[in-house]
Amino acid sequence: MLKHQKCRPYIRRLHGNEEAHDLLTQIELGFYIQLLQEKELKKAYVLTQRGFPKHVIAVSSCKQALIDKALTSDPDSPENLKLWSQAIQRKLNTIEADKPSASLIDLNESCRKSS
Repeated sequence: MLKHQKCRPYIRRLHGNEEAHDLLTQIELGFYIQLLQEKELKKAYVLTQRGFPKHVIAVSSCKQALIDKALTSDPDSPENLKLWSQAIQRKLNTIEADKPSASLIDLNESCRKSS
């Protein structure tokens, strides 16, 4: 068993070389990068997934806001984040078995539809 499973979401500090696949997250990412460069903000955090190091799911100036942004039903429950990552892992395994070129956007959209 791997210590850090693929697709498990985690929060880390913003490095500045990340990218996002949806427009709203890309705009937020650019905004926070600009604030960091102008030194108006000391630190920013991003929600990413293991196995996709430069892909950003959400960005914010505090960790709790990222957790709330990622969870839609009950933001106080850490189990929802675990269930979300497990659903992405299952979908990734089935897609990899069918066709090896699956994009992360398809995985996130199908995971949101199944919830």
